[in-house]
Amino acid sequence: MSQRFSEAGRTWDHTSPHWGEEDEEDRDVLKIAGFCVGDGVYGVDMMRIKEVIQAKPHTVHPIPRAPDSIDGVIELRGVILPIMDLRKRFGVEIDPLLERLNKLIIVAVYGRILGLRVDRVLGELRVPQSAVNPAPALATGLPSDASVEFSGVCKSGERIVFLLDLESLARAPSEMSEVSDG
Repeated sequence: MSQRFSEAGRTWDHTSPHWGEEDEEDRDVLKIAGFCVGDGVYGVDMMRIKEVIQAKPHTVHPIPRAPDSIDGVIELRGVILPIMDLRKRFGVEIDPLLERLNKLIIVAVYGRILGLRVDRVLGELRVPQSAVNPAPALATGLPSDASVEFSGVCKSGERIVFLLDLESLARAPSEMSEVSDG
């Protein structure tokens, strides 16, 4: 009798000679969740995402004296989590027509849960690891330490995708440290 197991979207048959092994091709492919903030395309490692939810039905409660890019907190199934608006963080004009499409990407950073507000989610992007370049020094009007917020840049189809470094984004002194401290 043949048994099949699924893990991370893959199915293995234990009678296969490659049982439990990753294909070499899969090992060399970075799986990222692609999303849009304004006209820019960004990505985050799929393994860091807890879930993606529609932003609209969740009431955001403002945090006094929080940085501009921190919208506030929401309650999600009994858990209070901060929401960082990447549109504000990256200095992107907020388009009211896209507001209804906004998503919250719920991620784990430093053992904490954080929601990232984005304009829309593109889905899974598969990029060869060899195609990922170091993040360039940016001169786009972002804060001077903005290049630290990106771990790399790559191309997916015709799109240039900036890969977010969640730890750097959460560690930015003007952002998450002020929220965590009170």
